[in-house]
Amino acid sequence: MGSAIKKQFLILICLAFFVSPLLAKLPNSFTEDIPSDYHQFWFLYEREKRANQDLFAIRPFYMSFQDKTTAFRFRSYLSPVYYKEETNHWYTWSSLFFFSGTGIKHEEGDEEDDFFLTPLFMWGKGETARENYFSLFPIYGKIRNKLSYQELNYFLFPIYTEWKYKTFEAKAVLWPLTMYGKSETRSELRIFPLFSRKVHDGKYKRYSVLWPFFQWGEEKLDKKEPTNYSLFFPFYLSKDSKDGNMKSRAFLWFPVLNSLFSYGYDKKTGHSNYSAFFIFFQYHSSEKKDLTKFVIFPLYGYSYFANKEAEFITPFYISLSQNTNHLKSKSYFLLPFFSHSKQEFVGTGREDTYWKFWPFVRYHNDSEGNLVWNTLSIIPVRFEVMEEVWEPIFSVIEYRKLKNGEKRLHLVTRLYSQRWSEKETNIHIPLLVEFQKNETGFRYQFLYGLVGIDTREEKNKFQFLWWLEV
Repeated sequence: MGSAIKKQFLILICLAFFVSPLLAKLPNSFTEDIPSDYHQFWFLYEREKRANQDLFAIRPFYMSFQDKTTAFRFRSYLSPVYYKEETNHWYTWSSLFFFSGTGIKHEEGDEEDDFFLTPLFMWGKGETARENYFSLFPIYGKIRNKLSYQELNYFLFPIYTEWKYKTFEAKAVLWPLTMYGKSETRSELRIFPLFSRKVHDGKYKRYSVLWPFFQWGEEKLDKKEPTNYSLFFPFYLSKDSKDGNMKSRAFLWFPVLNSLFSYGYDKKTGHSNYSAFFIFFQYHSSEKKDLTKFVIFPLYGYSYFANKEAEFITPFYISLSQNTNHLKSKSYFLLPFFSHSKQEFVGTGREDTYWKFWPFVRYHNDSEGNLVWNTLSIIPVRFEVMEEVWEPIFSVIEYRKLKNGEKRLHLVTRLYSQRWSEKETNIHIPLLVEFQKNETGFRYQFLYGLVGIDTREEKNKFQFLWWLEV
């Protein structure tokens, strides 16, 4: 039962992470409901200010945004080459989806830093020497409070490795072939593949001989209903609770692939499951209706657990939804061309709707009154900063409706740009036209002031050779 649920969660997490972030975070765009101080040159340069919020972009090389009210800011260099977002209390950055780092800022001015060149290089420092760590895999590493270990050290991995967790200390030579570890309540010994023993007093006992062929043990010894298991790999796997409320059997079982046939039930939770032909048929049900899973792979699949649903029809259509205390969302995808998501962040009251028909159209609006759509949309997945950096360079049409009532239209890679509101209209054609019109008159410039006219004041002004005004 447990392994099936873990597989289900792994699939859902991978899909959700790849397609769209589903967690509430600080807004990384304008939310102030006041007029903007806005300037642009073609798609290359853009600068916008609204009260405490500021955007600056030199596409595609650099983009930044900051909100002084929340102390939130981000910077991007040739996204996704480098991206960093931070507040006064934390920061996180990534590079090429492979390098990454995080840090915590303390009020005293000290910082805790973590740097990852996954999985080859790790470096970090804290307030004391005990919090510093370094890893250059596989040559040498001394890592503390990472990777679920209190301390992990290695030299010329896998020649020598040692680690600590609370009072448990273990050493390995030619890991995973040999290993020995011990504490007051826990002991482990492995001589691979001949024999292994893992014992934690009051929690579990696990043994193997000629791994993976013969394995047996006891689990949940600290719970009301302990269980025992035995495996004769790959032919037979059994698991039972000591009082008989839980039972499962699997025949011709392989990790990940599941089994030729399996069944199981748990009388206490009311759960039951059946599977056949490995991953091709899976069925889980519960009397309380809190767990449901039905899969005929690759034609159809549906699962429900912990207020989260997932469904697929063939490998191309996928639907994900959840209804929790923090987030209500519904997303569906017709791979690789179409995706749609609608999210409501319960704690903040924010709503967000996004869809993309790749590579033709992207559409996004939120409850704060912002709306944007553009074509073309060359980024295949939702990555808002990367979209804002690159898509204006290749777009044919961009349209924006902003919270402050302003509207913007950009045509043909921003060779023509128009901004307007109830009181003002602005037109920008690189080098050729800079035109502003409001209730008092208009201003026109050619080549940014080679010649120009301004009628917005009582007396008209004419401009020649950039600096001469009459």
